Amino acid sequence: MMTRRSRTRFRGFTLVELLVVIAIIAVLVALILPAVQLAREAARKTQCRSQLKNLGLALYNYHEDNQVLPPSYINGGEYHSASYVGANRIRNTTGYLLLLPYLDQGTLFQKINFDQATGRADWHGLGGGGSQAVLDNVEIGMLRCPSDPRYDDPHNRSTLDMYAIDNATRVSYGFVHRHHEYAVVNTYRADRANNKTAFGKNGAARMRDITDPDTATILMIETPFQKSAAAYGPFLQAYVHTHPILPIQYGINYDYQGSGAPYAWGAGSRHDGGAHAIFKDGSVRFLNENMTHDILKSLVTISMNDLAELPF
Repeated sequence: MMTRRSRTRFRGFTLVELLVVIAIIAVLVALILPAVQLAREAARKTQCRSQLKNLGLALYNYHEDNQVLPPSYINGGEYHSASYVGANRIRNTTGYLLLLPYLDQGTLFQKINFDQATGRADWHGLGGGGSQAVLDNVEIGMLRCPSDPRYDDPHNRSTLDMYAIDNATRVSYGFVHRHHEYAVVNTYRADRANNKTAFGKNGAARMRDITDPDTATILMIETPFQKSAAAYGPFLQAYVHTHPILPIQYGINYDYQGSGAPYAWGAGSRHDGGAHAIFKDGSVRFLNENMTHDILKSLVTISMNDLAELPF
């Protein structure tokens, strides 16, 4: 006698049921995705802070070996170059390159010829500028904020002016200056201004020169890759006209003419609400973009003459 196999019948989903499931999934994704994005940005922000801590340590180690902080740049082809740079002596060397041995980049440092130029910027045609192939397209991850999307790397400008540069990559952490180079004629040591910052052209401060409290002096600050024009630095390889970063003039995350990006010398970041900065004591703190001009001025200068009540 043959037995009849029982058959299990499956009922499919109705269109309404499928739509309900899809709607539920969409709601869950909408709820979860922002949390995931926030977690990722928090991780990137932590990494950025860690990189700045290491950069601050590099500054201290450089000072320990040389009894002075590194110059922001050397013999830049800038507006006042004719007043202090000899014929055929343009170099455009950045402080980033001088810090390479302290950033675990000693091999690269040894390949650079510091008797020759690392950049071509030469506003007045004094001569001596040039690039070095060993630096072409080189990126130093520790100097690049992970929250900042890539922008115009490598950067080239063939016109022989204050922005001329070859195969350059951007950096996220800028040397703080007191003013752009139009207003600063002298090299750092010859500059007698009472609102000096820790860095300048062809020189920088010694730690004993900084009379502000250790927690009240910024050494370096974040600056985003993208500004209101692609030529604006700073770059790892060489000085360009907008190499210095000027929180005194432009604050933090200043939006230039609604472009969504800061102006040439602007401080800021892609983190929400402000930017990280390295202080003299080696600490890294996040500065609110709404910080007042008076407080910013007191933080970036090295003299106690303008010390203000600080917000931390």
